[in-house]
Amino acid sequence: MSAGERSLLRGAEEMREFGARLGRLLRAGDWVALTGELGAGKTTLVSGIVEGIHPGLRGRSPTYVLVEIYGERPSIVHADLYRIGSAGEYDTLGLEDLAAEDAVVLVEWADRARDRLPESRLDLELRYAGESAREVFARPRGAAWEERVRAALAAKGR
Repeated sequence: MSAGERSLLRGAEEMREFGARLGRLLRAGDWVALTGELGAGKTTLVSGIVEGIHPGLRGRSPTYVLVEIYGERPSIVHADLYRIGSAGEYDTLGLEDLAAEDAVVLVEWADRARDRLPESRLDLELRYAGESAREVFARPRGAAWEERVRAALAAKGR
């Protein structure tokens, strides 16, 4: 696995814009695992991803319902694991079944069930970097993700 990439984002709007750019790169079958402290911007990032895949749609926190589904072709499965009590509870959500429908799967609080997630995925860790700034650490997991990240960086002229 590569070491990953780091981005500094200043404010909610930059977080949404980053998410929208990422959303335009995602395709059916992709899994994105989001981690970070409460209030770090995971749901704001997801909202941007949803907008990037399906312009006009807005994501919202599924904290109380655990899973929301947005759009189609691809559908977006958005899970929030904040309220699960154990990794075993993850199994009752049926995310793999929902993902089988060629969805993009976004998992907030992914660290609560990391051993249940597919090995091939993009991990995004959000950290506070000041009052409104956040650092986003992107770590590709698996050869396919590493290649896509390399290609994206090459396209940026790095």
